[in-house]
Amino acid sequence: MPLFDHQASLTAFANSHFKSEKDHDYHIKLKFEHSLRVCENAKAIVADEDITGHVASLATLAALFHDIGRFPQYTTYGTFKDAESINHGRLGVLTLRDQKLPHATSKKDLRLIRAAIGLHNVKAIRDTTPQPLATIANIVRDADKIDIFSVILDHLDPETESKPVVIHSLIQDQTKYSDEVYQTTLAGEIGDYSLLRYSNDFILLLIGWLFVLHYPTSVRLIAERGLIEQAFSILPKDDKIQTLNEKSHTFMRYKNTRTP
Repeated sequence: MPLFDHQASLTAFANSHFKSEKDHDYHIKLKFEHSLRVCENAKAIVADEDITGHVASLATLAALFHDIGRFPQYTTYGTFKDAESINHGRLGVLTLRDQKLPHATSKKDLRLIRAAIGLHNVKAIRDTTPQPLATIANIVRDADKIDIFSVILDHLDPETESKPVVIHSLIQDQTKYSDEVYQTTLAGEIGDYSLLRYSNDFILLLIGWLFVLHYPTSVRLIAERGLIEQAFSILPKDDKIQTLNEKSHTFMRYKNTRTP
């Protein structure tokens, strides 16, 4: 399954959603470039975690196409908020079903790819998820989180032009954050988008992802890219945030063994 041809297929699909409207096209381009980076993250994970063969190939393809539902979602609804439009993971499953992928791909492989796309944005996948789907989905989920982390932080940089769609139109107040979101993150639990009110809440949600990443390689990539430091450079400098900062760095230091 040559990856280049699949990238060309995604490129053509993304290009079909451009409208020659600056703001609209910005968001389509953003998701296309995000998809390519998530694919690269997936390749890094499978290489470092010694995941090989057909499962590695399927995980890389699923990562490439994981957000294919975002293009029709934004074109139709003008938002990336699933709660205000449609679940983009489920839409991705339906969208990919209608696409003719390059090369012969078995029905079994297509089902696995679509299933991983459908699972990539759920809060958590069940422990009973069968193999190899669990591995493929976990790779995609980690690869996606790593890049979302970077995209959101870049869009919250004070020197970056505000893009409300990207940060879900949250209130941008550098001094405020929600205690409930903070406590969830401090507990190492998965946050809920519905609780986000301030842009700092989004940052706290991202930091919480650090503790639920499946692969140590994913934690290493977060650390190497300085994303935790970037996150805390934006957040307020109070005692609660400092406690979370220390917990995050301790976790990164010790999460350094491969997952079977």
